[in-house]
Amino acid sequence: MSDPNLLQRLQHEIHIWFVVPESVQDPARLRGFRAMLAEDESRRHRRFHFPEDRHRFLVSHALVRQVLSRYCALAPKEWRFSHSEHGKPEICNPEAAPLRFNLTHTAGLAACVVNLSGQCGIDAEKVTGRHDPLGVARRMFSQAEYLHQKRLTGQAQLEYFFQRWTLREAYVKARGIGIHFPTRKLFFRVDTEDKICVEFDPDIDDRDENWQLKLLRPTEQHIAAVAVAHSGQQRKTIIAQPFEFAD
Repeated sequence: MSDPNLLQRLQHEIHIWFVVPESVQDPARLRGFRAMLAEDESRRHRRFHFPEDRHRFLVSHALVRQVLSRYCALAPKEWRFSHSEHGKPEICNPEAAPLRFNLTHTAGLAACVVNLSGQCGIDAEKVTGRHDPLGVARRMFSQAEYLHQKRLTGQAQLEYFFQRWTLREAYVKARGIGIHFPTRKLFFRVDTEDKICVEFDPDIDDRDENWQLKLLRPTEQHIAAVAVAHSGQQRKTIIAQPFEFAD
């Protein structure tokens, strides 16, 4: 059921909703989720080889549909989406409010960000040992970030790596520009989880003041980052909360 007050709050807020996909196991509920999917989503769902990947896809896409129905009087199965050149989904229901959203899912977490009008992106990762994080940083991070990460060890190095990785992913997803964007030309300065600025190489046509960035810890095992374009508007309050599926 939609909540007009929730939509009104998006004038001043950005909402992040998250669930643990593995906690949703009721067969009847999962059948209802499958009935919500559009045909292209159903095809993608069936193509996953591993059951855990199929499950995560199903729950996360049901999350998007039920979340959007909190803001507009459309049933979850009625939402229709188009995709940009690089695959970013956009709402194409003409009767819907001008909502922007983005979805991420990883082992143990699915999260959706919702904003009014401005483009947004979200990424989440489970903070676990990763093969050669320094090698990834050398290829994908700025030289200053790589050198800083190289001085760290253990958990501190992993935290630093996943913060910069998720911030890059959230920014690229918000812009809808695909994986070929030269992320080495970004430098993220993190003072606190909601005091973050991004510096661009001179040949990148963008500015820090165009973006609101935030890091989150939705669980003890996960780091998430959100990037929202605000085009000089006043910064909004970012609110993250668990989502409860409707029966």
